[in-house]
Amino acid sequence: MENEKYTERDNDLEIVEIAEFKRSDTHRKIARNEERQRQKRRRFYGILLAFALAFLAAILCGIFAFHIPAVVVCVVLVLEVLIAVNLYKAKIWVQAAAMIIGVAAGLMFGRLPLMVVGTIVYVAAVLALYGIRSVLSA
Repeated sequence: MENEKYTERDNDLEIVEIAEFKRSDTHRKIARNEERQRQKRRRFYGILLAFALAFLAAILCGIFAFHIPAVVVCVVLVLEVLIAVNLYKAKIWVQAAAMIIGVAAGLMFGRLPLMVVGTIVYVAAVLALYGIRSVLSA
């Protein structure tokens, strides 16, 4: 009888140990998942910050270096970003054609520096979108 009681106590201890092991393993998984989420957020915000700084630099470059009115610079850059958003899933030759058309339009209308800056913003927008998509899908 005493032997049976001792065995039940051992079984109870084993159950407690297994439950404790599961709990600590779950805690580790939760901690790893939270760290992955933090890293994703850091990369996401880093990409957004880099794009915002590139966009601001393009605006300032167009206004101060090329002496183009601020409204024109902002409208062209916003249009380039909108084109990039719509074409970022397209094939590379379609994107290259969009950039060439933009530069050609700048050459025809005498605003080549503005359109070159717009093309740079286009490329930055496409790269930012690819980066954000890779961060969110990971």
